[in-house]
Amino acid sequence: MLVRPSARCDLEKYLQSYSDGCFIYSQWNGYKKQPGKTKDFIDFVSGKGMPIKDIHTSGHADVPALKRMVETVKPKRIVPIHTFDSGKYAELFVGNDVEIVGDGVETAV
Repeated sequence: MLVRPSARCDLEKYLQSYSDGCFIYSQWNGYKKQPGKTKDFIDFVSGKGMPIKDIHTSGHADVPALKRMVETVKPKRIVPIHTFDSGKYAELFVGNDVEIVGDGVETAV
């Protein structure tokens, strides 16, 4: 079950036993040390005896993975988003139509 710090009150109310579960933490490990909601939630879960496993999933693809995706999908157009280097996409994906769109700007599908 997906949980985040905002689910703590539901866990306290409905979950009777924490011993049969496992909490998988998949964010940056630094959040576990910084004071705040994430650290408080992890301390809560840990304090209930639930084991915690760190399995990082960033959601960010590296260049080889992006190239494999483009080769597989063969898109008509590539629109880089959530990147600091959108200008490099034309170099990385030679022969593909790369459209750079600014934040908040709409583009036709």
